[in-house]
Amino acid sequence: MNIHPNARTTPKIRAEIKESTLTTTQKAEKHNIGFKTAKKWETREETTDKSHRPNKLQT
Repeated sequence: MNIHPNARTTPKIRAEIKESTLTTTQKAEKHNIGFKTAKKWETREETTDKSHRPNKLQT
């Protein structure tokens, strides 16, 4: 798996965010990420990146 050099979260950090009992704000501060990013990884089922390509092409 290739991780972008500027990525702030790795699958290990994402799993830690998902399993932690801290508040979303505390998780964001601990890992130096934004609130929305912490919230996203809390609610996602998988810790892998999703494709940026559209699921359905409009033709």
